Amino acid sequence: MSNKIRIQLLVASAVLATTIAATGSSAVAGRGGSAANIQNAINSTSQDAIIAELERAERLVCDACIAPVMTLLDDPRYEVREAAAWWFARRPVMKVALAEQATQDLAGSDSEMARNAADILGTFRHPSAIPALSAAVTNTGLSAEARQHAVRALGTIGHPDGMPAIESAFSDSDATVRYEALNAWIAIRGVNEASAATPLLSDSSAQVRAKAAAVIGEVKETSGRAQCESILSNDTDATARRNAAWALGEIGDQASRPALEAAESDESALVRMTAKAAIYKLH
Repeated sequence: MSNKIRIQLLVASAVLATTIAATGSSAVAGRGGSAANIQNAINSTSQDAIIAELERAERLVCDACIAPVMTLLDDPRYEVREAAAWWFARRPVMKVALAEQATQDLAGSDSEMARNAADILGTFRHPSAIPALSAAVTNTGLSAEARQHAVRALGTIGHPDGMPAIESAFSDSDATVRYEALNAWIAIRGVNEASAATPLLSDSSAQVRAKAAAVIGEVKETSGRAQCESILSNDTDATARRNAAWALGEIGDQASRPALEAAESDESALVRMTAKAAIYKLH
């Protein structure tokens, strides 16, 4: 983020502080914390300490806090970036300015800036960010990590308008993006089907196959039953087999009984136990 934008945000913060002071609020309003404590936490490099201080200063009116917290929006750790964005989300004027800048960064060619921008917009959770995030998901000029974080942000927002972009990410060339898309799909409010995810039951990544089976079971997607049976019988990954067994139990079709009974002899104790429990759920 440029120095120009930082200055603009500092001015915006000053305006907000002046407005609050005019209404008679205390300059130290909030649950605690201080600029010094935040800076000390940053200097410690401890993720837990940084997050704790930001939480403590959630409602603190503190112009001196803006600059150090701003630097955290570019921290290499997602959890720290998320906490910093959460802190700014409690400051309406700053939130608007940051959202505008993040939207611009997301449309650029710098993958790291786009990743960080996606995290900011996801933490702010406003549906107005969905078009920009959706465009980033399909922007192959961005790194896989940036696309992954754009997908994650859509899941964090959880609005159904993000579903087309998430579905497009099921076909991304990178397994981490496809995996994140499955997480995001199930996070959408009111989602009750996952037919678009069934092709991922045959994904080249065992982690993606396992997650796809979990999603199929979560929404009881009957179109994935046969593929889950195939995973249970043939997949080399025990986690994928376990998740497939669980999904078959959630779907509850008696046609899956032979596959589940055969899995009671699986080499993995976890698969055997899950298959046994799933059999009791069959209708």
